[in-house]
Amino acid sequence: MARATLRILLFRAGPQDFPFDPGLSRVLVPVAVLVNFLLASITLPPALAVVAAVVTVFALSFSTRTMLRLRQVENRYDQTFHALLATSSVISSLVILPTAKLKPQILQIAQNPELVNNPETMLPPGLALSLLLLLTWSFMVTASIYRQAAGFRMPLAVLVALLISISLQVFVSLATSTIGSVFGLLPASLGTP
Repeated sequence: MARATLRILLFRAGPQDFPFDPGLSRVLVPVAVLVNFLLASITLPPALAVVAAVVTVFALSFSTRTMLRLRQVENRYDQTFHALLATSSVISSLVILPTAKLKPQILQIAQNPELVNNPETMLPPGLALSLLLLLTWSFMVTASIYRQAAGFRMPLAVLVALLISISLQVFVSLATSTIGSVFGLLPASLGTP
């Protein structure tokens, strides 16, 4: 599994090269939830970070299965989902440290968006560039996985990856806010209605 993940991350393999074992979900889902929790907890309270992490993995599963079902290749779900979980967990793990270092600026800018142009609160260029490169790499790996799993040409795979990524972000934000509001988990700084 580790070798297949590395090869996919280096664009030398695809989800079809990932071991076919539905039981891998018992390992990869908790790992993905943990990594997403660690990333989300940088800017969210722990309870909301758990919600965001679980919803992220659920939404990735749902969108992957739906996309493959629409392409009539649902039999590729396990390998595709597992490849997405493994690769995104690796890259997200690499994103945690730079994001944690930027937490003070991120929180300041989130509370006061006008500060984005203030030199004192601007993100350090080196860290910002490393985050941008990691996120670009993650996006291209995801597009490559979708391309190979669903038989898309690369431009369409990039478009599908973009649409799914945006949809996931919106869904996770709305679901986390809604669940947080219903259960009283939203801190005052996130603006509960």
